[in-house]
Amino acid sequence: MHLTITNIVKIIFTGSFLKEAPSKLVDDEDHSYIRGDIENRGPCPGLNALANQGYLPRDGKNLTLPQVQHALMTALHMDTLAAGSLTMSLPPLLRKDGTFDLRDTRRHNIIEHDSSFTRLDFHQGDNYTFRPEMLRAMIDDADGGPVTLRSLAKTFIRRDKESRAAGAPRLPLNLWFVRVLQAVGVMNTAQTGGVLTKEVLEAVFAEERFPDVILDNPKPRTIFTLLGNALGMMRYVIFGP
Repeated sequence: MHLTITNIVKIIFTGSFLKEAPSKLVDDEDHSYIRGDIENRGPCPGLNALANQGYLPRDGKNLTLPQVQHALMTALHMDTLAAGSLTMSLPPLLRKDGTFDLRDTRRHNIIEHDSSFTRLDFHQGDNYTFRPEMLRAMIDDADGGPVTLRSLAKTFIRRDKESRAAGAPRLPLNLWFVRVLQAVGVMNTAQTGGVLTKEVLEAVFAEERFPDVILDNPKPRTIFTLLGNALGMMRYVIFGP
């Protein structure tokens, strides 16, 4: 998922998705981790993790926007504006009945985009499968860890160069902004003091699981914490990591 200024404004004026169908929200008390079939998953480790842990339908099928917003607020402690704004990126995936499947998020330049930190580019033929070697490269950018905003800036610069060298087109401005916010998405979600340990990274990206250090942290995740992390990373991108 991604955030745009347009999505924020839409949520401010239209309100939450939760008012639409509160009786159809996923309210599974069992949040044990059960890895889902990759054929029913997409490139977003966060959405995949929410399904793997029962905050979204575990089969990854027939998801609704209220379910996604509810999961972001319940599992990840996002406030209404942040959760609603992120969910607002999903309507282009919806079928006529108002549902979508996680595998629909593989569609290019909606949720998925080139220069991902842990997935190949669209033109390389597989834009959704996690690549362990790409996570190792991210950790290497942090000299073995933990990952920080400074090291994320290194990864951001490196992946841009690698993507362009592999033949990917330059991202349009709107998707470049999306890429910046997604680069710090896990940092904002974790709220672990500006560092991401190797264990947290492997849980989120490799296992597609939110560890307790994230789930049990009640600190609100807001638009402002996300933008603050983005600006912090971009300072190193612009002035050098």
